[in-house]
Amino acid sequence: MGVAEREKKYREELAVLEDPASQCEYLMFLGMQGQEKETLRKDIHRIEGCKTAIWMRVWRDLHGVHFQGDSDSLLVRGVLAILEDLYEGESPEAVRAHPPKFPGDISDEVIYPEIKKNGILKCYQRLAALE
Repeated sequence: MGVAEREKKYREELAVLEDPASQCEYLMFLGMQGQEKETLRKDIHRIEGCKTAIWMRVWRDLHGVHFQGDSDSLLVRGVLAILEDLYEGESPEAVRAHPPKFPGDISDEVIYPEIKKNGILKCYQRLAALE
């Protein structure tokens, strides 16, 4: 399954969860699936310009693009889990060809627009910058 198909699945799930409380619960569930990554919580990995603290380490190897992400917000950790599912192991070209659309399906009451524009978009840009 490619990036577009995986994202379609998340967009459909978010659309079914029409009310903000359900979306919040869903993202928190996703965020709780992963562990906090204390080793990431260093300035070098910090995504600047976001009210929520987000840390992200990205790299590329023969198997594609990889990253580890963490946040002080369980909701944002849920979003990072989706990003990881979408892009982990994909080629840089596939990452650049499929910017995430799912944040637009998350209610602004759940993830504030400035977090979507500043934090989540910057996470994607860091992934897309890998050559």
